[in-house]
Amino acid sequence: MDRTVVLITGCSSGIGLHLALRLASDPSQSFKVYATMRDLKAQGPLWEAAQARRCPSGSLEILQLDVRDSDSVAAARARVTEGRVDVLGLPFNAVYCASKFALEGLCESLAVLLPSFGVHVSLIECGPVHTAFQEKLEGGLGGALDSADTKTRDHFFCYQRHCERVFREAAQDPEEVTEVFLKALRAPQPALRYFSTEHFLPLVRLRFDDPSGCSYVAAMRRAVFEDKSAERPDGAAAKPGAADLGGCELSAPAAAQQ
Repeated sequence: MDRTVVLITGCSSGIGLHLALRLASDPSQSFKVYATMRDLKAQGPLWEAAQARRCPSGSLEILQLDVRDSDSVAAARARVTEGRVDVLGLPFNAVYCASKFALEGLCESLAVLLPSFGVHVSLIECGPVHTAFQEKLEGGLGGALDSADTKTRDHFFCYQRHCERVFREAAQDPEEVTEVFLKALRAPQPALRYFSTEHFLPLVRLRFDDPSGCSYVAAMRRAVFEDKSAERPDGAAAKPGAADLGGCELSAPAAAQQ
């Protein structure tokens, strides 16, 4: 039986770990999973969970892979002997968001070009997920702001508080997200986008309802900076500056009020 070969990054925890387990233990036995992680010392939980789920022999292989190291990438790729590999990446700050936009643009382009070669491209659009992401941030969240000016620190505090609130209210379990991956993998004609939650769809629609982007920016700034009475961890009152929308009016269209 031909099996779909799946290589997954970041499998020591979170979505990567749960997705690797879900596919390797699938009753159809139609997946061969290469689960990768930067440090193989962290592979214990994955093997223990795989044994608990009674993953069939040969369905799961763990490889060392650091996506920042080209030699590591090449070495991992050489271990995959089945030929074609569909790579699923796992998939907080501006740089992090920029990387996601880049990936989205790349996939949109490839989705147009590759069907002629029998390749379908899908984006799994996840919201916040309960993982060890924040604990693994190098330097800690906001560590570089120790010497920043007060206004910058106040803005970051508001942003951080907003993110924490979103995680409390909307974060999903990794198992929910893995089912979306599975749906895409099994679809004869996969869609370009799959959303793991409907929680953020109003914001997605807002970006298209107002092509200028003003409504989206205004709505997001209200969400992040609306509570100006909160206190910072050092006891000082947070005083975020007035909304600067780059020329856009703060009174957004009706769609932004939803």
